[in-house]
Amino acid sequence: MGDMTIPFIMLLIITVALFLERKYHEETVRKEFEEDFKNVKDYNSTNGEEKKCKELVGLVFLEDSKLNIEVINKKIIDKLERKKYNIKA
Repeated sequence: MGDMTIPFIMLLIITVALFLERKYHEETVRKEFEEDFKNVKDYNSTNGEEKKCKELVGLVFLEDSKLNIEVINKKIIDKLERKKYNIKA
């Protein structure tokens, strides 16, 4: 029994040392990632500005020399009836 105590204690010390080293490295890596995340967040802030983009709300077809408009969004029908649109060629 006395022959196994020294290797067991050495193994225990190595295990504890490796555990503490891993914990230290995980904390440093986490701090680095948090700093990088803060930098990216500051760099990519939107400042409340929203880009205006085109939205598909309907399709226009020519059938038998008549224009047919198929509306995808029902809210747009009111704008079409009030003729609030521009024609671009």
